Amino acid sequence: MTLRLFACLAVLLMLAAAGAAQAGLRETAHNLSPSAVGGRSSASAAVAPSIDGTDSDLCAYCHTPHSAKTQRGLWSRALAPARYKLYESSTTEAKLQQPNGSSRLCLSCHDGTMAAGSTSRQGGAAVSKLTGRSVLGTDLSDDHPISFVYDQSLVTRRRDLANPASLIGGVRLDSSAQVQCTSCHDAHADRHPQFLVADPAFSRLCLTCHRPQHWQESAHATSPTSALGAGSLPGLGYATVGENGCSSCHRSHGAEHPQRLLTSATEEGVCFNCHDGRIAEKDMRRESRKFSAHRVDVYTDVHDPTENPNHMPMHVECIDCHNAHAARADSGGGPMPGPLTGVSGVTVSGGFVREATFEYEVCLKCHGISEARDPVVFRNDSPSNLRMKINPQNVSFHPIADVGRNPTIAGLVSPWTPASRTSCTACHDNNSADRSAPRGPHGSNYRPILAAEYHLDATPGRESYQLYALCYRCHDRNTLLDRHEGFPHRSHVVDDGASCAVCHDAHGSPHNAHLINFMRRDLTGKEVVLPSVKTGRLEYISNAPGSGQCSLSCHGYDHNDAKYPSQGR
Repeated sequence: MTLRLFACLAVLLMLAAAGAAQAGLRETAHNLSPSAVGGRSSASAAVAPSIDGTDSDLCAYCHTPHSAKTQRGLWSRALAPARYKLYESSTTEAKLQQPNGSSRLCLSCHDGTMAAGSTSRQGGAAVSKLTGRSVLGTDLSDDHPISFVYDQSLVTRRRDLANPASLIGGVRLDSSAQVQCTSCHDAHADRHPQFLVADPAFSRLCLTCHRPQHWQESAHATSPTSALGAGSLPGLGYATVGENGCSSCHRSHGAEHPQRLLTSATEEGVCFNCHDGRIAEKDMRRESRKFSAHRVDVYTDVHDPTENPNHMPMHVECIDCHNAHAARADSGGGPMPGPLTGVSGVTVSGGFVREATFEYEVCLKCHGISEARDPVVFRNDSPSNLRMKINPQNVSFHPIADVGRNPTIAGLVSPWTPASRTSCTACHDNNSADRSAPRGPHGSNYRPILAAEYHLDATPGRESYQLYALCYRCHDRNTLLDRHEGFPHRSHVVDDGASCAVCHDAHGSPHNAHLINFMRRDLTGKEVVLPSVKTGRLEYISNAPGSGQCSLSCHGYDHNDAKYPSQGR
């Protein structure tokens, strides 16, 4: 009697559970019964006729107690012999395989190859197929990968994934420890958008598995900026950028850019969805089109997160300098500005680092690996490889990779001191005087992406504060022109109209003091400084502080061990 009572109770509980599931299912897009026809504008509406003439058996469109197509889930639908194109990416560490398990069952409808009402009870009757965005097709390369083992070995290889034992919030692996459609979707409950098992706002669902470093404090995770209006994000439709989170840039299904599941066809297109002045305040697209700029629009799909700067092809894209999962809007409070957080780099010694510590290390990924392909000027000594120029081991260097070490230097504009340290963007920056304009080396009206005018060619120029505004931002003009350190700058720069760049290499000089590195040809190709006609020598020798001598031919004069300080040339 007890056993019979227990059996009856078990049956009642099963029926109650089935009734509850059916009641919840009736209000979702997975209700394929006549009750959905003419109701919601769902993908399922009117795709299948009633199996028994009523809407009482909602489960029968997927499950059957007898003659099931598969043992798993007592599946009532036929499985087409489809071959699927899988997701591909250079950053994929998982071993992907053809869809299996519950994912294969979901695709019996959602690949669009079979009628949604083709069940065992109908004998495969030909009725409507799914249409619209709910159809994934057999090309799954633009969808989040499925049917792969998610274990500790994968976490060790990827590093930015959560321990599979810690998965929470309804996200679950199947009995084979594989990620399946059911890891993120619950077909029986539409509590969250798109049948998701957890609330996707603020990236909560994605962060269950994905743990990108620095994400929680990044601008894209915390931004209160409105994501609505004329420039609405292609995300989940939440009010702010932070709420949309990952979906601002990524789409789990039907991504326009399959590799890394991006929302736009190009990587820079993803960035410009916001950073063109419509959602983000500053218009970076306009900056990239200035006279001198990092032309991110010229290169598409060249950058790769796994690339080695020593071997990568020449290119520049937004993600070379900005890590969207880590970038912050603040200054960073240290040697690394917030917008560059989490970006790889190259050290001044040439080593590759996964996360740069200094701003210049990000720049050296491109400008410190090899000789410049298009140098602005050609100099007598020192390569055009900037890593070699700013090296603190040089005789002289602009204090970028280390603090300044010339205690006798005079004429620095406050707050600069002989022991200060500067950055690449102190000189390479937006030329706009409006400090609310986008900062950084995105674009400038002055080549090469300079923050202010700097007369670089050999054509004599009438000296003015404007003509050398870049230099005079840090170096006091009056001090320099008043025979600074004994050298007759006035006679060269003012009287002869020679550019500061004729003698000085602003980045550094391996062999000469005071950044002396003579310009052999300017940006027009015109010859500038030549060897002395008399001796054939082209050199600068530094003597005691405030004195030196030159042997060269320039601006119509032949110098042969010409010394300074001197009243003449």
